[in-house]
Amino acid sequence: MSVRPTDAAAPHDWPIGLDSFYQPRRAAFWLLVFFLALGAFSIFRMFATGYRVVPVTVLSGVLLWSLYTVPFLALFHMLDLDEEHPPLGFVMAFAWGGLGAAHLAQPANKAILGLCAKLVSPTFAAEWGSAVAGPITEEFLKLIGVVLIMQIARNQFRTPHSILILGALSGLGFQVVENLGYTVSSAVYFVTESQLLPVAHNFVMRGLLNGLWSHAAYTTVAAFGVVCFKFRHDLALALRMLLALQYFLLAWALHFVWNSPLVNDWIPGNGLASMVALTFVKGVPALIAVGLIWRVASRSESRHLQALAAYFVPERELIQGDERRRLGAPLRRLAVRRKLARRHGRRAGRLKGQLQREQLRLVLRAGEKGRGRHTRKHEHAIRVLRMELDWLCARPAKGESAALP
Repeated sequence: MSVRPTDAAAPHDWPIGLDSFYQPRRAAFWLLVFFLALGAFSIFRMFATGYRVVPVTVLSGVLLWSLYTVPFLALFHMLDLDEEHPPLGFVMAFAWGGLGAAHLAQPANKAILGLCAKLVSPTFAAEWGSAVAGPITEEFLKLIGVVLIMQIARNQFRTPHSILILGALSGLGFQVVENLGYTVSSAVYFVTESQLLPVAHNFVMRGLLNGLWSHAAYTTVAAFGVVCFKFRHDLALALRMLLALQYFLLAWALHFVWNSPLVNDWIPGNGLASMVALTFVKGVPALIAVGLIWRVASRSESRHLQALAAYFVPERELIQGDERRRLGAPLRRLAVRRKLARRHGRRAGRLKGQLQREQLRLVLRAGEKGRGRHTRKHEHAIRVLRMELDWLCARPAKGESAALP
């Protein structure tokens, strides 16, 4: 599956300027604001009720699950994804998943579980209810937030990468708030001597064992359907809608298998080893799907940034040939920084990272507004950083001859 962003087709087609996220004339803006406010009020009231019963659980749970998000955000920063794409969009997607989608999913899931018990049997609802309800309501609601944010700032998200990141953060926000909710509920309804025990248990089970292939992965897969609908203009509208539906159904299927007892009998035993093995069997397909999708999006991102650089920043002293090839490849940029740090010290690695970020900022600001006064500070910063880095790397590394980055 290849994705072709229309904005990379020809330089003269690139829009100059970006939509603001403040769009009071667009219905999507008010829908997002309304459901975020409603979700924030509902979630806060729920945790306030839990705080009156198990205050230690609520406070420690909020702290621990907040810290749980830090490595994900640090990874985004390390890969410069917050430079390539609008950080405010990231915040809105995370907030939608944790407040809007999480709030709307609760009554919808309860209604479906009730239908399963009435139309089939209470036993079916207990065993299969979460597999039926969760994928239907949660995948739809998380993805709706991605679409709403895209409709608010319509030209902010010009590449497949940017939309996938929205999906991942919407799923992550939902996952964190849902896990915190389960933590508080388990402390309220299954009272133990220690209020910290439910926090530790849920963090290990729902955070460490299940976190890598949970909601963030599913919503990333579903968001790729939005990518296909938005960018595959070489296909008829009906085919684009079919592709979007296909990836939504794939996300639904991954979520369904995870929640269902379908493969539980494959792994015998009830110990920790069996549980970990079952987790891998259910979760690895989601990781594989996300990896393949992310690879396709990264190629498109790379072509987009290279085309922007070629058109707006042709000067070789600002962006050299190898640096152009790595503009849309965050893992390759990271590898170069680490290699320089090993050969010439940590300062060289940090300088290279600063240089790469300034180059990204220059290309992106030029793509938004053209070259001019607002890009000169980035041009100056690049020249200063390159001089310092060249001087630092001109000194031979231990046991090696001098080499420039």
